[in-house]
Amino acid sequence: MAIRIQDLYTFHVVARTGAMQDAAHELSVTPGAISQRIRAVEERYGLRLFTRSKNGIALTEAGLALQSDVSAAFSQIENANEKHFTSWKNIVRISSSATFAHSHLVSSLGRFADAYSTIKVSVELEDRLVDLKTEPVDLAIRHGLGRYAGVRSEWLCSPELILVASPALLGKHGPLDTPNDCLRYKLLPEATGKDWLKWFKAHGVDAKGATYGTTYGNDFLTVKAAVEGQGLALLNDIYVKEALATGRLVRALDSAWPTAFAYYAVALEETFERPSVSALVNWLKQELG
Repeated sequence: MAIRIQDLYTFHVVARTGAMQDAAHELSVTPGAISQRIRAVEERYGLRLFTRSKNGIALTEAGLALQSDVSAAFSQIENANEKHFTSWKNIVRISSSATFAHSHLVSSLGRFADAYSTIKVSVELEDRLVDLKTEPVDLAIRHGLGRYAGVRSEWLCSPELILVASPALLGKHGPLDTPNDCLRYKLLPEATGKDWLKWFKAHGVDAKGATYGTTYGNDFLTVKAAVEGQGLALLNDIYVKEALATGRLVRALDSAWPTAFAYYAVALEETFERPSVSALVNWLKQELG
């Protein structure tokens, strides 16, 4: 007959804590589940392992003998688990797009590392939506409406779309006074390919005659193309912050239009309860928001 380690470990925890209620709390199960597992162990060995009374439970002679045999092994496993968990719980693994990581996450995490030296952060660059339930990722940075089934979302920042161009491009084709003037330029599509249409619609411009340049599928590459003068770019302000500061790009038009979406820190509910994750999310909210 196969050994049900789960039931045997439950017996060990009950024997160690001396109370089924305490064991249920430690194992995150109901007291009824604890009783069923203890009953299964007793039926397996054909021996009563605990005596039950109004004062609680106590190990029988058979229970004492079994606990003596299994306690050393389970205690060693518990110690090993605690040792490795202590190391693991201070590591936060983040999934982020390359553009978001480059534009702001790297700088923010550098300051976070100075403030929280005991918490280590690992960043994985992914444009796809990772499965937080099955993949080794603690926190995902997602751009959207913040409504994702089975996970919790924390708002980080809501960037706005701004129109940018290289100074040389504007010098060659002339300044822009209205959104309609964009139609004189080649337009660089952003990663989703939809923001230009929404932007023109918001400003009441018929954009059927718009001319589009190369689609790079990555906003970081689109920023580089704009810097090189390949066309006008409509991008989230955080993506072009550095290029604007250095003068490689300028705002081509003062008119700005906030996006309907925001960036969210997304994780399983229980993951947010880890102090390291909570500290990081609160830091990002303060820095980015």
